[in-house]
Amino acid sequence: MVGDTRINGTSFGCSAPLGVFDSGAGGLTVVKQIREILPNESVIYFGDTARVPYGPRPQAQVQEFSLQIARFLHEQGVKGIVIACNTATAASLEMLQSSFPGPVVGVIRPGAQGAFTAAGPNGRIGLIGTQGTVESGVYDKELAALGWERQLVKQACPDFVTLVEAGMVDDEGIQEATKRYMKIFHESPVDVLILGCTHFPLLSSYIEKELPGVVLVDPAVETVLVMKKMLEENGLKAASDSEATYKFFCSGDPSSFAKSVRMVLGPNDYVVEQAVL
Repeated sequence: MVGDTRINGTSFGCSAPLGVFDSGAGGLTVVKQIREILPNESVIYFGDTARVPYGPRPQAQVQEFSLQIARFLHEQGVKGIVIACNTATAASLEMLQSSFPGPVVGVIRPGAQGAFTAAGPNGRIGLIGTQGTVESGVYDKELAALGWERQLVKQACPDFVTLVEAGMVDDEGIQEATKRYMKIFHESPVDVLILGCTHFPLLSSYIEKELPGVVLVDPAVETVLVMKKMLEENGLKAASDSEATYKFFCSGDPSSFAKSVRMVLGPNDYVVEQAVL
């Protein structure tokens, strides 16, 4: 086919969709950035809503789930994969990069780079994420590789994921959780805060009120920019006249997930289907 690119023995068409996956609805924030930064790219999204959250799960189990989803997306004909989940990125990025023939991008390295740039040589960096992401130390390692020599102030925020997956209807609960989780950053002030879970940008307004003046880094933006560069380098970027399509799969209730899609992406008629892996 004209316009096909062969990578590692596999042929990809430029019009093929990007695959994006997360434990639930958080990765929709990455889809939102794809829509803004790569408006001609089609997307197939998988939210593992039947098994959310990933944060408390053993790393080996998260790896197994990630591999299942990557295989599913490969079967759907995607040309590249965005692991739109910090926990899954920490557990399975290298494994998926070695097993999937097209480009695979995770959210951690781009997020660390964004924070490092925003903080400058003398800034202080904080991190909020799931238990799995915080305990993995992966952001510490990525920042150290960039030359960061200070201590990273970290806080696991498991209730944030639950509140977002529930549709963000419990405003009082969100405010209480935000005050509780942000307490550490009042005790150990930071200049930059990495939103180390793709669910968390949806709570930015609450965090900004609690930590005025702190720069919030959304790794989704940096991640999509990295994927854009990889698509260009591999000759896989969709043509400027391509019309993007979006399709969503979830492992749980599709009607409930459709509400999350509308919550993040606005009113739409996107298709949401259940897929059992």
